[in-house]
Amino acid sequence: MPDTALLLGGTGTLRRTAELLAMDGWQVTVTGRDASATPQHWAGLGIRMVVADRSDAQATSALVGDGVGLLVDGQCYTPQQAQELARWSRRCASTVMLSAKAVYADRHGRHLNSPEAPDWEGAVAEGQPTMAYAGQEFRSAEGYGANKAEAERVLRSEGQRVSVLRPSKIHGAGVRQPRLWGVLARVLAGRTAMPVVRGGVVESTTSTEALARTVLACAGRPGERVLNVADGDPRPARELLREAAELAGGDLELVEVDGGHCAESVGRLPWTLDMVLDTAAARTLGVPVTSFADGAVAELDWLRSLARREPDGTWALPGWLDVEGPDLAAEDACLSAWPR
Repeated sequence: MPDTALLLGGTGTLRRTAELLAMDGWQVTVTGRDASATPQHWAGLGIRMVVADRSDAQATSALVGDGVGLLVDGQCYTPQQAQELARWSRRCASTVMLSAKAVYADRHGRHLNSPEAPDWEGAVAEGQPTMAYAGQEFRSAEGYGANKAEAERVLRSEGQRVSVLRPSKIHGAGVRQPRLWGVLARVLAGRTAMPVVRGGVVESTTSTEALARTVLACAGRPGERVLNVADGDPRPARELLREAAELAGGDLELVEVDGGHCAESVGRLPWTLDMVLDTAAARTLGVPVTSFADGAVAELDWLRSLARREPDGTWALPGWLDVEGPDLAAEDACLSAWPR
């Protein structure tokens, strides 16, 4: 059991985690709903893919069996699912649950989806209050963070040896919402300028490399803990964009514009929330510091391998990815009207 790992929902955000575990000597099994999402190189790493749905608790329980050395749940969203995970955790040497920074609330109870923006008063550490739960639907702005927060509380009271991880804006190869596609699409289209709105926002990012390294650290030291997971170089959004463009092989001039004078779709960056996570606890556990580039390079290479040129000359990704390309016509209209 100590060298066996089961990753629930492991073909997307947890793809890099599966690979690092396999390279570290673990026997890795990954579940997913689509076998075609399995990377071809996984066979060489000995990673086994099982088609299974996390919502089928009976089937998932059968996969857990008498227990594994490491159970990682990337699809635990509700208190009810946390009760299932808590039961499974009691059979396993170590369990990791992916939560989110959306659980946090400021001292006035405001959260990331509140009508009024929260005031974090500095970097947010794990001791920050979390959202209250009142039965909200988890597929909603109000309910996502509240359900995750209550799921954490269930795991802490009913589970055993469970590490809860709170990432921020995950990026890297395999993610279902690739935030860097807009950058690569512009570079592929030969763009030389891009309008930017609120480029000074500083929001922590979490590379899939950071997530994987944290999971490995938790597996090596089973216990009950809550950890923020983020890259070690939070910077203004415009700087992240500029670095991503350079890594994609482009040189974009970033033009700061007033969002009120351009189409709503123009200038919006992937990093829009002023929120930096304190990762001191992860450092204490021995998690190595990662950078934004660690995930950006992997994501851009992966997206480039998937991108296809359409008959009209535009670039697109497969439909199973939750992403749209930039509205270049609207950008042109904005840039032509903006003084430079």
